[in-house]
Amino acid sequence: MLSLRFAFRQLCNSPAYTAVALLILALGIGVNSSMFSVLDALLFRSAPFPNPDQIVQLVSRTPQGTRFNYSAGEVREIRGQNPAFEALTTYAYHQYVMAEPDRPTERIRGVLASAEMFDTFGQQPVIGRAFTAEEASPGRNQVVLLSHAFWQQRYGGNESVVGRNLRLDGESVTIIGVMPPRFDYTKLWGNTQLWRPLNYTAEQLRWRDYRVFNLMGRLAPGATPAQIDTGLASVAHQQAQAHPDLYSGLRYESLSLNEALMDDLGRQISWMLMGLAGFVLLIACANLANLQLARATLRGREFAIRSALGASQRRLIAQQLVESMVLACGGGILGLALAWGLNRVIGAQFTLGGTAGALAIELDFGIVALTFILSLLTGVLFGVVPAWFTSRIDANTALKSQARGSTAGRGSQRVRQALIVAEICLALVLLSGAAMMQRGFTQFLQHETGWDSDRILTATLPIPESRFPDSAARIELFRGIERQLTNLPGVEHAAIATSLPVFGYNGERQVLVEGQTPGDAAILPTARHVMVTSSYFDTLGISRISGESFAPDIKSTDPAVIVINESLARQLWPGENPVGKRLGSMDSGELYWAQVIGVVRDVEAAATLGPPSTRFTVYKPLAQEAWGWVNLVVRSPAPASLATSMRRAVLDLDPDLPPDRIATVPQLIDQSQHNLKLAGDTLSLFGLLGLGLAAVGVYGVIANLVAQRTGEFGIRLALGAQPGDIRGIVLRQGMQLGGIGLLLGFGGAFALGRFLNGTMPRLVQLDWLAVATVALMLAVVALLACWLPARRAMRVDPLVALRDE
Repeated sequence: MLSLRFAFRQLCNSPAYTAVALLILALGIGVNSSMFSVLDALLFRSAPFPNPDQIVQLVSRTPQGTRFNYSAGEVREIRGQNPAFEALTTYAYHQYVMAEPDRPTERIRGVLASAEMFDTFGQQPVIGRAFTAEEASPGRNQVVLLSHAFWQQRYGGNESVVGRNLRLDGESVTIIGVMPPRFDYTKLWGNTQLWRPLNYTAEQLRWRDYRVFNLMGRLAPGATPAQIDTGLASVAHQQAQAHPDLYSGLRYESLSLNEALMDDLGRQISWMLMGLAGFVLLIACANLANLQLARATLRGREFAIRSALGASQRRLIAQQLVESMVLACGGGILGLALAWGLNRVIGAQFTLGGTAGALAIELDFGIVALTFILSLLTGVLFGVVPAWFTSRIDANTALKSQARGSTAGRGSQRVRQALIVAEICLALVLLSGAAMMQRGFTQFLQHETGWDSDRILTATLPIPESRFPDSAARIELFRGIERQLTNLPGVEHAAIATSLPVFGYNGERQVLVEGQTPGDAAILPTARHVMVTSSYFDTLGISRISGESFAPDIKSTDPAVIVINESLARQLWPGENPVGKRLGSMDSGELYWAQVIGVVRDVEAAATLGPPSTRFTVYKPLAQEAWGWVNLVVRSPAPASLATSMRRAVLDLDPDLPPDRIATVPQLIDQSQHNLKLAGDTLSLFGLLGLGLAAVGVYGVIANLVAQRTGEFGIRLALGAQPGDIRGIVLRQGMQLGGIGLLLGFGGAFALGRFLNGTMPRLVQLDWLAVATVALMLAVVALLACWLPARRAMRVDPLVALRDE
């Protein structure tokens, strides 16, 4: 208790030191506590369901990549195997047009799910009832369950909503219940507003590669994920034998719920930020150790006197550590307050499922306990070295000497210099990572995609099958919409396509040329198949190399024709003109042939960071394969100004078909990469903190060195040295430390650059220009940190300095 009181008294006697130390600790501990909270929220926090560790998601691994979605046929085959599940639910995300009396129609997001959903997630409606397996039968799924948030927002939490009717896609449905609040799990459902019994459509049942369904299951008692993987191996084998073009190399795997909901990129970025936050703490600890050593130097005679009066080495070390621990605990409390504020900012900016502020980042008991442990470890880390040097003071030498700082010793100086080198090294790594990410974002937004992404406005338009059940009805609708969009003022071209090169084309199928057969599946390339209208290439500004585009009035009964990209043309017919040749495609195990009528330039996805699964693209007339989900595209010099006009043009044609996600391509890129930009901004904040702490550290060490060498500088000046010579000595020593730190930091920056490039190859390159710029900035900061002490050294009065000696 006496040691604690003495520690408080000593800290109060040095208010400037205490305030600076608490501020540095609050920054280091606060940043790390906030990152602990983010990591916990993203990776480790359990889903709000009973026994969430028993819930797994099925994924399929193929040579082309990992699939999380399945077709209706695949779902039935997997369910028929009956692996070790207590419950296995099938669900798919869906958009509806909702209409109510006296309200405008609007798009809402829903989930179609099998009745096993309630057993899988262990949740029942808080009001009303769950839907049954019978209601998942064709024509009997006219019931819905509302999310708790949607119920509160739209109906004010009124329980009489049960039994009320809605119109979804022109069909009357009945509200039968409301799910509990914790079922609104954004990481799983996004901003889903209702759940409805799953009915398969005719198209879903027909096409084996119509993959929109997820499979989530609860393990049976005693079952393990490995048993499920083994049990599904026979399903994969049977599918590969029956459809080698679709399932060659297939294997099934079950992932825990948390693992399935966090993509690899997000996981890597989270761990990277956690590691670099640790760098900030290390820089803070190095700074505090330097402050402690400087303070111990000034208190050298005090410790010598205490040692001469009988204080043991152990006692001196313990007293220093008590002071360090008091500072660490105070810094930890301030750090928690800072972490709370950072969590509010990051949580408000973070997006999940397209919803901003959907991630709750809390300082729960575990984080507070971890912060307390971190504070104690920090206190030991920055306090033990100074305390050890203090305990080794020679009392006789210290008491004989009158020079300030004579008790410091060369060992103490070397340690302080090593700490400064470490600070500059870590600061260079932090700032280099931030600079590479920021420059990478800028270059990514400006990279050449092969199409005019800056002049495009897009929207999605799901087509309800209940209202447009066949291709003829959809084709007529699409032609009417395209006419409406083309006639809008300011529109140069308009088109409709099943996917766009914003996030990458979808619809991969194997292709073959004459002379090959589907039995050659192992060597057949895959190509993305995109259904487009004839003006698509002019609208997106995709250059045509040879041949022609589709006729505007092409019909579904006309001979099958396609346009291919130049990479596919070179792959299949190197050195030849592919126009006029025939290309075969495998679609759900069925082979069809089409004639190539044109070749266009390759295009790249504007918003996708990873490489495409295939470089090959086949464009097919939308009139010959009319999908129920399309994208609307218009080209204009000012695309953002046409958003309202696009929406009105579609609604004028059909009031129950409002387009969704109307945005320009830059807006879509910003939305999709928002969290990565947030990570880059957070990394920049870490870098600036590291830079500030490193500057403070360099200044403190050089200023203390000047104070210790005041007598030496006075003698030099008395013997004829010029003030500029003294300044050069100080600057040279400071810049030597900075130079060593920068050299070591280049190695760390190189390693971080390689990691970022491996994680986000299209976004971040190993940018030596960025690293060199950061190194130059650090060198300037170090020079400025040395300049003030150097000026003070130049002004030493030789008479005053010699009198002090």
